[in-house]
Amino acid sequence: MKQELVRINSIDEIEMPGILYEPEDKTKTIVIEVHGLCGSFYENRFIDILAKTYTNKKISLLTFNNRGTNFVAELLQGNEFKVIGGCHERFKDCLLDIEGAINFAKRKGYDEIILQGHSYGCNKIIYYYNKKQDKSIKKLVLLGPCDIQEECKKYLSEEEYDNLKTESTRLVKEGKPNQMLDFSLNGNGKISAGTYYYDFLPNNETDFIRYREGVNSKSKELNNISIPVLAVFGDMDECVLTQDIDIVKEYLKNNIKDCNIQIIKSADHSFTDKYEEIGEVIKNNI
Repeated sequence: MKQELVRINSIDEIEMPGILYEPEDKTKTIVIEVHGLCGSFYENRFIDILAKTYTNKKISLLTFNNRGTNFVAELLQGNEFKVIGGCHERFKDCLLDIEGAINFAKRKGYDEIILQGHSYGCNKIIYYYNKKQDKSIKKLVLLGPCDIQEECKKYLSEEEYDNLKTESTRLVKEGKPNQMLDFSLNGNGKISAGTYYYDFLPNNETDFIRYREGVNSKSKELNNISIPVLAVFGDMDECVLTQDIDIVKEYLKNNIKDCNIQIIKSADHSFTDKYEEIGEVIKNNI
């Protein structure tokens, strides 16, 4: 396996560092991994195993920091610094990040692309697929796909949930979208008013995985997926399982035409200490 530290540019020139893992023999197929909210390309330990798993199958893996990396991040845009990070990013800008990564891969000679997302990254790759309809994308891998809006409602106190809705609405209308609000789901306990208002309230652009509506609910974005999807999560995933596991499974099956669902026993949202198991799942189902 070969490894290379790379610098990728988003469409709006945000510099996104990452690692490209390649098999010894030339391949045309690459997995592009999109990390979750406030994450990074090196944060999830399962990447170490998946790099070996994919390259052993003659598939390359590209993992990179998108603009939602860390809580608040100072990122290069050209030769200037811009403050973004997960507390300030706008979900719709994932189009700029993912397209930049895909363009990088195509320049490297890859023409078969598998998009893989973890957590919030699942929502991003589904959104990208729907918006761009890029024929080079052959498969989606969803690691811990979440109902983001229900996750917020379930794990925030009623007081915090109501305050976030009220205050984010007020601050955005006052032209203060960058003002920070208390948000206990983030490790730093904060999120900007604009990010919460536009991307975490119900019935916005991110709200297309809706386990909360039950197994017969229909999602246009999920229904539109015409390529194979592999969905992997644990039976102890604290973020995915806002509903009973059977509801989550049936919802995905009812909404995605070609959906292979794999459950890892005793695995949490980060697949903690289940890295070999996720490697086996990918090995046997990709």
